[in-house]
Amino acid sequence: MKEMIYVQTPYISRVKILNYRNFKSIDVCMSDKQVLIGENNVGKTNFLRAIQLILDPNLNDNDRYLEESDFYNGLKKPMESGEIIEIILEVQGYGHNKNILCQLSDATLKITPETLRITYQFFPKLREDGSVESYNFRIFKGENENNPFTHTDRKYLNIKVIKALRDVEADLKNSKKSPLNVLLKAYDIEKSKLEVIAQSIKQQNDQVLSLGELKDLDNRMNLRFKDFVDISPDSIELGTNEVSVNRVLSSLKVLLGGRAITDSSLGLTNILYITLMLLSIEDRTIPSFISKSIFTELQKTDKESILNDSYEADAEGNMTLISDLMEGLEAKLYEFMDLNNPIDEGITILAIEEPEAHLHPAIQRTIYRDVFENSNTSVLMTTHSTHIASITPLQSILHLYKGEQETKACSSANLSLEAEDYSDLARYIDANRGEIYFGRGVLLVEGITEEYLVPKFADLMEKPLDYKGIIVCNINSTNFSPYVKLLSALGIPYAVITDGDYYEFIDEERKYHRLKSPEIEEFGYLGLEIIEKIMLELRIIEESEAPENESHWDKDIRFRSKGFFVGEYTSEVDLMINCSDDTESNDILISLFEDLTNGGEKQKTNFRDNLNKEDFWACLRQIESSHSGIGKGRFSQRLAQKCTLAHMPGHIEEAIDYIYKEV
Repeated sequence: MKEMIYVQTPYISRVKILNYRNFKSIDVCMSDKQVLIGENNVGKTNFLRAIQLILDPNLNDNDRYLEESDFYNGLKKPMESGEIIEIILEVQGYGHNKNILCQLSDATLKITPETLRITYQFFPKLREDGSVESYNFRIFKGENENNPFTHTDRKYLNIKVIKALRDVEADLKNSKKSPLNVLLKAYDIEKSKLEVIAQSIKQQNDQVLSLGELKDLDNRMNLRFKDFVDISPDSIELGTNEVSVNRVLSSLKVLLGGRAITDSSLGLTNILYITLMLLSIEDRTIPSFISKSIFTELQKTDKESILNDSYEADAEGNMTLISDLMEGLEAKLYEFMDLNNPIDEGITILAIEEPEAHLHPAIQRTIYRDVFENSNTSVLMTTHSTHIASITPLQSILHLYKGEQETKACSSANLSLEAEDYSDLARYIDANRGEIYFGRGVLLVEGITEEYLVPKFADLMEKPLDYKGIIVCNINSTNFSPYVKLLSALGIPYAVITDGDYYEFIDEERKYHRLKSPEIEEFGYLGLEIIEKIMLELRIIEESEAPENESHWDKDIRFRSKGFFVGEYTSEVDLMINCSDDTESNDILISLFEDLTNGGEKQKTNFRDNLNKEDFWACLRQIESSHSGIGKGRFSQRLAQKCTLAHMPGHIEEAIDYIYKEV
């Protein structure tokens, strides 16, 4: 069945944590599909554990009592001083779910949008003199501390966590943990049918007793038994085990390719487990299977023939859901079933730690793209996989990162982008495997030249980018705005490097590709204009901050203080200008061109002459020319192996210094 957009699954829309483990104080919004990223030991598991303290039905009350070690580690003797741990969850998307509306109505925080609030507090009990006697915990609904959130409430709203170090085989065998058993129970198979099957299995098993070999064994056992107990009236008989109704279903097991899961790869076993888990927590208001008798009863109240349009009969007359319902029919069917065939079930939010375990990257992308795009289940994931991050919806990233002492959190849940910017950014992240999310800092660059040369320049400055976890992202344009929005939303430090694209006004028209001369009075920098527009649009600067008649140089300095570094011409020309007085660095450019070009001696001589007479635009045209067969990318890639500090334009040097300090 295609995704039912009408039925939005309840999800955790906001998390606030105070004084718990890594977290001093965080407050983040979330979406229904949430992916937590961050370096090791930053607190991703602790974030999930905070949610479990409220929603996990498998924790008992003792598990919800905390220790002093659970307090934020920046606090000194927190239990002596009476500090409080507080965790607040807000839940949205439940308006269609009558079970939650009835059971948790007293947790309502606001109506528009419909929002529930549940709070956990670990707090001190004080003596009369104000000293701390002991600690206790409470979990309450809404804003009333005397309105407890109970075990019964967790039946209707809970969380299931699949650990990173999971034993899938053991969980599938465990009758309490196996999602297969949950799926089987949901069908509510008639007991009379199971009794007939159990009796048939017993009869089949009893046929083994007719084998001559077993009759011989029966006779030998009786003879030897009577040697020991001659006076006993009892005889020995072989028999088969009774087959109870309950054991008929519990004897079922899942096979992969006809083999037991113990004989399958860890990767396939993990896929199987997550598949079963997702199925087991789906909203079952619309059943995929209805027995003939129940269907007949439901038809009596179906005045619009909704059931007949939604189901088709199998060979035994039972009804199965049509795979592709007509538009609008899903909503009607959901309302009909919710009214006439309600189920007393709640909602389970699924949390998966490191879902990439044992999975090939291509399979990671296939599975979780389906989870993100075709599943209504609310899912939280923690991951180190760039492959999963790359296909995660842009509004579904929660970035945890280390502050001075505590872990901080930023979310993209409320990220606002124009449709075209959203598409461009999503395509870029997908194509580059989500690497932008995993940098402790990001250098956004305009083109391929900077992509190759900036990391090398950083090495020459003895500020290697990898050492600080800084990533260079080439966006192949000057549309930096959506990237800056995303990085700002996630709290990831960034710097922008772009071309100046100097121009002059000649006969009131802009003329590019010129070197500046002192006598020119009317000139400008397209790069500065583009960056200024972006910074004003994103409110990084205000129009009131810019003095009237501010010079290009003052504007450039102000932009650099905000992390935006604009060159003078293009990066290639800036590079040539920078090393024009350095013979060794100039010779490197000449040597590279001669090694790479498809042209003959005339072309090589022209390049050398153009460089020596400082006709840098002619040199760039030769590099880009189809006759040379080089291109800017290939030239900068090779230059990165031989360049020196003399080649590095000043704005790139400053950008590297800036991002190093920010990180």
